[in-house]
Amino acid sequence: MLTDEQIIALWKSFAPSNWAKWQKDYLDFLTWARDTPEAELRTAAAQKKLWNARAITPAGYGDAINVDALLAAPEFVDVIVGLRGRAWPSDVAARAAAIEGEYERILGMAVAREVRPRPYAKLQRLVGALLPAELTCVLSYDAVRHAAKLLLGDASDTQIVAQVRMRARLRDVLGEEKNLAEHVRRSTFCWWLHENYERLAAGQMPPWQGNAPVDGAAMHPPDDKLPPLVVWPFAKQYVGYLAVRNFAGAYRAVVQAALPGLSQDDLVGVLQASGSFDNVPTPTLRQLIIRAKGLGFIEERGGLLYATKDGDELLGSEQLDILIGRLFERVFGFAHLLRHVAEHPGSTDEAAISALQQLYPNWTTARVPDDLRNWSSYLGLLERDERGGLLLTEYGKAWVARLPRDLPKPPPEPGIMARPPVNGTASPENPYPTFDAILERFKADPEIADFVFEDRQLATLHAAWRSNPRKRFVLLSGLSGTGKTAVTLCYSRAVCELMKIPVNEHREIVPVSPDWRDPSGLLGYFNALHADPTFQAEPALRLVLRAAADPGRPYFLILDEMNLARVERYFAPFLSAMETGKDLVLHANGFDVNDVPPRVPWPANLHIAGTVNMDETTHPFSDKVLDRAFTLEFWDVDLRRFFDRAVARAPGKRLPAVEEALIELHDTLRKVRRHFGYRTAGEVLAFMQAVPELGGATQETFLDQAVFSKVLPRLRGEDTPAFKDALEALTGICKRRGLSASEAKIESMKDLLRRTGVARFWA
Repeated sequence: MLTDEQIIALWKSFAPSNWAKWQKDYLDFLTWARDTPEAELRTAAAQKKLWNARAITPAGYGDAINVDALLAAPEFVDVIVGLRGRAWPSDVAARAAAIEGEYERILGMAVAREVRPRPYAKLQRLVGALLPAELTCVLSYDAVRHAAKLLLGDASDTQIVAQVRMRARLRDVLGEEKNLAEHVRRSTFCWWLHENYERLAAGQMPPWQGNAPVDGAAMHPPDDKLPPLVVWPFAKQYVGYLAVRNFAGAYRAVVQAALPGLSQDDLVGVLQASGSFDNVPTPTLRQLIIRAKGLGFIEERGGLLYATKDGDELLGSEQLDILIGRLFERVFGFAHLLRHVAEHPGSTDEAAISALQQLYPNWTTARVPDDLRNWSSYLGLLERDERGGLLLTEYGKAWVARLPRDLPKPPPEPGIMARPPVNGTASPENPYPTFDAILERFKADPEIADFVFEDRQLATLHAAWRSNPRKRFVLLSGLSGTGKTAVTLCYSRAVCELMKIPVNEHREIVPVSPDWRDPSGLLGYFNALHADPTFQAEPALRLVLRAAADPGRPYFLILDEMNLARVERYFAPFLSAMETGKDLVLHANGFDVNDVPPRVPWPANLHIAGTVNMDETTHPFSDKVLDRAFTLEFWDVDLRRFFDRAVARAPGKRLPAVEEALIELHDTLRKVRRHFGYRTAGEVLAFMQAVPELGGATQETFLDQAVFSKVLPRLRGEDTPAFKDALEALTGICKRRGLSASEAKIESMKDLLRRTGVARFWA
């Protein structure tokens, strides 16, 4: 704090010649405010002049706040005019409290008349014009703090109280002011102290030449030209921003709690204990802290979080300019929304939301655009016209005027295209293919040649996926190795190729794991234990997000071995959303995490297929699942057509004896539903064709081994006439074809069946 002697020395040499015009205009305005007759001062024109007292000092963005609703309100004018002749307490503390109380009362009256945002700086300037002995021209938070630290030793007071106390200190040191010119000099002297704060706080005097200061050195009157806004590139910005409870109050609470320095866990605990965040989940509070840190209001030092200088300003300043500037700078979509409204005054909410979703298709719901709009309205940047359309306030226009011409845009993402303005699963320009076109492309797919499909099977799959616009969910059950997965892959590839869209971006194959007990295997999970909470997204979730962002084109999710885990547990969010048509819930956090929103609309263009095998390693389906799915069964196997196609595809030596043996074994096992599919037949055939010439070894020897290894392990059953007949028939086939090892294994299974009533290969 400056001593009395230092203040006197500085005051005597305070004569900045380049401030002459400013001080003259300031004096002229104070003279007008003092001498204007009360009747004239009550007019709307005089009231407007008081509010727009730029001759005293600019109010920054505050000058753009529209106060027209106050100019002719009698009760408001009474209070304003009454300031001029009011007697205030002689005690400094009491006087400061009384003036601040009147300032707050006037501010409350302005808010009651829906003046938004609150005109803190303009009102402070107005009060200073009518009470020139009490306030100064210093309006900004930093400037008031600097002057207060030099004159009072601390900056803990509110703006009004600090100003009254600063003027009282100068009066104690320099004596009473003699006239308005003296008031102007002392007011501008406080600004000069702010301009030279760094040197004076360090114990240095400003530059001197003899007994006179260097003309203009470190002496600049307040500048009414606001610098251009700097908007960060997309990669550095937060993508959207959540309208947290109490808006700016939430960030002020974080900064307040961080003043002594706390770990993140302790900071969360303090916020939860404050009573201001009841029922707010811990992950949401962690995200709030991360956002406060990202906006520059708190920082980490030595493992603890502390308030920054900017956080201190957010906490201490009544104006929210520091927060608004950071939202423009660091939050993607904030500037774009206001630019859209500036270019389309009267825009509907739907049009504004659509514009933002076109810009960033990952915003598949209106939630983030709504939050950006809510922030903008809360901060006084947007208002409504008489039809409910969006308009920029004068305050908002002042901010938008400082935006750069080009705003950042997200880079194109794989599989994420601009949101088509249509519903359904195809745009008119690129319609979903006809079944005939799909069938033709399907039959030409080389990967389908390993299986035999009837046209009706593909037609059934097509109809099942296309019949219900909301529930495109099929189950493909039946025999392993019959091409259940292959038919879905080749169908989806045919559709994508016909629509000229990349299949790898529109299809995802997800093998289901037996240990899945919740949706995290599909939807990922929120990791709240990490210092900076993250979301571990799984491939299925990424596909869902792409589908939700691109409703004009189809997407395919193939769940392989779907019932290895209990479907009702891990698939519950999908089942609920496809039935109700409501949002698919992705996580419970209130914020987007790593670009993953809490929920997305159910993507009606998502085609889901689950392949199913029913054995002792799988789980049955409940009616809840079956009611929502269209079930297809793949049990029929045509080995003769399969062998003919295999030779046509890869001409070579046929093995008629092997083929006939496999057909005979298959037909026998078919009667007890233990037959095998194309995969097993193809592998046996490939094994036999790969057998090398070996002296003394016959074809039957290797076929015996192939049947023992690939066919018999599936064999199991209970003591029923059909199963006993099948074992007898298999014994005869093996005996006739010289498959001795297989015959012996079947005999042992028959013996086990007689003794226990159950037979299986692995017993």
